[in-house]
Amino acid sequence: MSNIEKRAVIKFFIRKGLNATEISEELEDVYGDSAPSYRTVAKWVGEFKDPERGFEDAPRSGRPLTTTTDENIEAVERIVLRDRQVSVRWVAAELDIPKTTVHEIMKNHLEMKKVCTRCVPKLLTPLQLANRTDCCEELLQQSEEDPSNFFDRIVTGDETWVYHYDPLTQLEAKVWKRSGEQTPTRERRQRSTAKRMLTVFWDKDGVLLTDYLPRGATMNGQYYASIIEQLHSVLLEKRRRKVHRGVLLLHDNAPVHKSNIVQGAIRQNDFIELNHPAYSPDIAPSDYHLFSNLKNFFVA
Repeated sequence: MSNIEKRAVIKFFIRKGLNATEISEELEDVYGDSAPSYRTVAKWVGEFKDPERGFEDAPRSGRPLTTTTDENIEAVERIVLRDRQVSVRWVAAELDIPKTTVHEIMKNHLEMKKVCTRCVPKLLTPLQLANRTDCCEELLQQSEEDPSNFFDRIVTGDETWVYHYDPLTQLEAKVWKRSGEQTPTRERRQRSTAKRMLTVFWDKDGVLLTDYLPRGATMNGQYYASIIEQLHSVLLEKRRRKVHRGVLLLHDNAPVHKSNIVQGAIRQNDFIELNHPAYSPDIAPSDYHLFSNLKNFFVA
């Protein structure tokens, strides 16, 4: 029985001349536990003294029934885009709306959720971003101009530190366990300080050259230039056809790679250096297609 129906019955009994006590008893006889309380009956008996009083609740001033309005949605979006780390509590206090409303706007209207930020080596400047775009477009254009030979001519290289012990990543450390079983533990070992720098050059057919930096030595222009000389000799032995076509050398723009002695070695061996945008390890082939798999086979 709805509230409107209960109020209609109360008004009917009032017209019959019953008082609040009598009406309450009549309702309890018919509806039992679902009957309105005596206080409610008495309240509406007083309300219906006004012959124009309807059955609906009287309008109330204050906060509207819903605060999910277009204005609030725009205001929340404006605040969040200005500061991505802002809290729901702060937004609710700033706009004077409930936190539940802010959650609803963020989830259902703006389709946003809070996530952990991803760490990157460096936040690029607008100029570096533009250079990154130009380099990628140049590589794409070169690949489209000669799709059959472009990838065959590329030799890519990079350096990485090889530790005597590498701790397991979060993914590698995952184990299976039964429901209700205690989570297994593992020792938290520290990474060993013993390490060697590995330089690798490879192409689409496999690894061409690996070089371990001797202990106590420093990776400088002179040392890297000697590796370039070794690479040329290896290519003549393993990929002579690639040398005749013209080797496209792809490595990052580390200061050692851009030194005068290294640039001279590249020109002397007739290598063509491909552009690589600054601070862009996310598009370095070795980081994504070689090092992670290669280190799985290393033994301390």
